[in-house]
Amino acid sequence: MVPVSVLVPLFQSRDLLVIDKPSGLSVHNAGPGETDVISSACREFQVSQVFPVHRLDKETSGVQVLALNEKAAREWAERFQTREVTKIYRAIVRGNLARPSGTWNKPLTDKAEGRMNPQGPAGNRVPCETHFQVLDQNRYFSLIELDLRTGRQHQIRKHSALDRHAIVGDPRYGDKAYNSKMAKLYETDRLFLHCHRLSFENLIWESPMPEAFAKLMAPSGTSAKE
Repeated sequence: MVPVSVLVPLFQSRDLLVIDKPSGLSVHNAGPGETDVISSACREFQVSQVFPVHRLDKETSGVQVLALNEKAAREWAERFQTREVTKIYRAIVRGNLARPSGTWNKPLTDKAEGRMNPQGPAGNRVPCETHFQVLDQNRYFSLIELDLRTGRQHQIRKHSALDRHAIVGDPRYGDKAYNSKMAKLYETDRLFLHCHRLSFENLIWESPMPEAFAKLMAPSGTSAKE
């Protein structure tokens, strides 16, 4: 259950509000009895309206940019669409990657798919590119940093699953039994994907990794046996 006050401000100006979004909070269209980023931002920062210029998945935490007027919304949406904004994510995935860095470039559809076929129908696939770098590993997990070179729906989640290193806690593309086991062992069922940094020209917004990440990456790591 997301608490009533949920949004940590990272930056605010006349045109923009940048917040640190928690995992488990939708950007918009919350269900009955739930809140979302838009309604929470209006309430907590006493603004009349906000416009999300990009959207993190409900399960993903980290840097979320909101425009405070329609002009800024159009300008920033264009910057995201034309890849002028650099997007750096961090994730914890199953197992150890064979290479310390590389690029995942399998084509994907631009909509949500399922674990049986993350790429989606062949006729609907479009070019995709995700650069990864391993930051840390223990016996059971790898902490990776990801530079999103294209912006397809669930791109990082699909690419990591296709490389047989699904993101820990991914309910759509990961293994349900494995995720259930990890949730019990580590007392969290979150998706271990975090928008760590967004940058545009001289603007840089960064969110520290959540505490839950450190718990999985602890060197002892004795309880996550396959």
